[in-house]
Amino acid sequence: MQIKIRNVDIQADIQSIREAHGSDEHWGSDEACFMSQKTRLENGFYIQVATCEDEVIGHAEWILSCEPGCNFLYLGMMAINEKFQKRGIGTKLLDSGAAYAKKSGCNFLRTMPNIESGSFQFYEKNGFSQTKDSNSTLKLETISAPIKTAVRTDKVPFDAIRTLPFVMGLYQHSSRHMWNIYNAQSENDERTVSSFRIGESYINIGAFEPTEYATATCWSKQATPALITEILAVGGSLGYKYLNFCVLDETVPLFESFVYEISDEHDIFMERQL
Repeated sequence: MQIKIRNVDIQADIQSIREAHGSDEHWGSDEACFMSQKTRLENGFYIQVATCEDEVIGHAEWILSCEPGCNFLYLGMMAINEKFQKRGIGTKLLDSGAAYAKKSGCNFLRTMPNIESGSFQFYEKNGFSQTKDSNSTLKLETISAPIKTAVRTDKVPFDAIRTLPFVMGLYQHSSRHMWNIYNAQSENDERTVSSFRIGESYINIGAFEPTEYATATCWSKQATPALITEILAVGGSLGYKYLNFCVLDETVPLFESFVYEISDEHDIFMERQL
């Protein structure tokens, strides 16, 4: 079985990509998948497919994340067609990503494995190690209070991901990945996103309407209770009852003066040095 790795062709590969994801595919239609891949390519994602006799049997999405103090390639998604699993195809996609990362001046690869699926063991076998980081999702009730310093903006400026730490919204452990989700949406993305500057910090608040819940993301030199309070006031002004904050476990103590519910689920992160 001869496996080849090449860049995605969105005119020809969409149906096979969806088949590779099988029951885990999340686009819903060929059109939605096409628009997602098109938008991500336009916004700097590195997307590859694995083929066998010209049939697409694997798919991987990467994004370069140049954050304060580190430069890495983040794997946001990878899937192998069920009929071709456990044949080394995922390893070939990882090695191809590693080669691209080295050419791009990255120090390491990073991903967030699905523990329940057993992918943690797969990444370990391919040179990844678990980092000390873990995240928690906290749900807080918004507040009805005047906004003090928040100023609405069109979107979070791209330069923020290079200069400001990503402190809230770590559903993907990549500032660049989350910036794209909220500030470079594809046409089929039905999420409502509002962006604000709070002093030297920037936030997105996003939700799939209609809902009373929204998610907050934040880039800031320093996360503080005062910043959290202002974000909650912004959320209240937008009509949401609750905001979710996904933060590193080490950041949770910042919320000790607030009433919150914490999720039982915790994500882990893995890295492979180059």
